[in-house]
Amino acid sequence: MLTFEDSFEVKTKPENAYSQVADMEELVKLVPDLISHEKVSDTEMKLTAKAGVSFIKGKFDLILDVTDKTENQEITLKGRGNGSGASVDFTLNFRFTGDGDTTKVDWKADMNVVGTAASMGARMMKSASQKYITKLVKSYKKALEGEAAE
Repeated sequence: MLTFEDSFEVKTKPENAYSQVADMEELVKLVPDLISHEKVSDTEMKLTAKAGVSFIKGKFDLILDVTDKTENQEITLKGRGNGSGASVDFTLNFRFTGDGDTTKVDWKADMNVVGTAASMGARMMKSASQKYITKLVKSYKKALEGEAAE
C-alpha cells in the first residue's frame, strides 16, 4: 500500500473547493491524461486514462466513485481499475477547512497496485504513483485558483 498526503491553501470558499470535487463533471476535468469518460450515476464515473511506469505504459480503465461526503467539509473518492498488466485500487480523501475566502485543503491518497507494474520495484512504483497523484492535485488547485481569479 502506498500513501501520499499533503495540504494547500487557496483563495476560495470551502463550499467552492468542495463542489469542484463533488460534481462529477467538474471532477473528471482534473484527471491527468484522460482519454474518455462516461457518467454512470451522480456518484459514479467510468474513465479511461493513460498511465504507466517506465516503459510499461498504456490505458487504464477505471471506475471512480464519490463515496463518503460531508457537505462543504470532506469528500472521499474511491477508484478501481486495470490496464497494461496491472490493477489499481485507491482512495483519495479531501478535507476542507476555512473561513471567509481562504480554504485549506488537506488530502490523502492510499493506493494499491498489483501486476506487472508493481513488480517493477517499490521505489519506481512509488515515484510513478506520487507523480500521478501530484499531477491530479495540482490540476485541482489550478482549477480552484482560476475560479478565484474570475
